[in-house]
Amino acid sequence: MRKQNLFKRASRLVVIILAAIWMLIEDWVWDSIVALTGVIGRLKIINRFETFLAKQNQYLLLTFFTFPFLIMIPAKIYGLYLISSGKVIRGVTIFVMAKGLITALVTRLFILSKDKLLQIQAFAAFYCWFKDKKEWLYSEVRKLPAWQMAREWIAQLKKKLRSLRRKEQ
Repeated sequence: MRKQNLFKRASRLVVIILAAIWMLIEDWVWDSIVALTGVIGRLKIINRFETFLAKQNQYLLLTFFTFPFLIMIPAKIYGLYLISSGKVIRGVTIFVMAKGLITALVTRLFILSKDKLLQIQAFAAFYCWFKDKKEWLYSEVRKLPAWQMAREWIAQLKKKLRSLRRKEQ
């Protein structure tokens, strides 16, 4: 019994550490993607497409989520092929660009269609379940002393950088 308990505790710790790393990346990436897609959304052609999307029903919007993933799969496979062929920089570049662009597209699509998608009962149930699990995990990570120290260190670093910028001006 003790080995199972130890394994369970160790597994939980690993998941929480990975979640902390994910949270740091997600906070930065999500904010950056939302800002970038907001700027891109001001382009006339993109704005027209977003207006078109706003007029669609929730089930059609849900199907639109499959297209970015269908595009991403071949691009990622090609990136992996290049990496395995010794063209590491080119392969990693294609892999990361595909992931970044598709993530930005899916993020913008979700922001635009969230209200309609939540009208689908199964989607709403999954979204609520996922959101609850995410909030639980985030609260567990935020309780960790290492997380609190890291956040404090980052806040101090930002404060020092701001003061350095003011001195330069």
